[in-house]
Amino acid sequence: MDISLGLRSLLFVGGFVISSCALIDTYVDAPGVDIERIATTTGSIASASFMEDRYGFYLRGSVRPRSINKIPLSGHIDIAITGPDGASTKCMTTRHRNPPRKVRRPFFVRFEKLPEPGSVVRVWHHGGAIHNGCVT
Repeated sequence: MDISLGLRSLLFVGGFVISSCALIDTYVDAPGVDIERIATTTGSIASASFMEDRYGFYLRGSVRPRSINKIPLSGHIDIAITGPDGASTKCMTTRHRNPPRKVRRPFFVRFEKLPEPGSVVRVWHHGGAIHNGCVT
């Protein structure tokens, strides 16, 4: 009786640990894919990296305003993916959050799949209104 109770407890704890690992976002090494962080007059991209969760791939990062006094930071993040052949394959826009009393503003954007090796992902802050197409 004690052995089966101990075995059940061990299985329960093991199952909990394994299932909780599925909820953790993991860093994805994308060999051959360069992420260019471009500084603009309104903000600079402080960090950007590919991540994966149970829903798929995404680009996560943060933007820092050029002027520390700019709270909240207006605008959005533009992402342009240039394929290995040099042709622009995709252009995306996403908003960043403005948490109170934070210098870095987080952002993320979902990808259907990781860019091909040899691709370049350019990320920059755009201070204007949301638009279609990539505008630097």
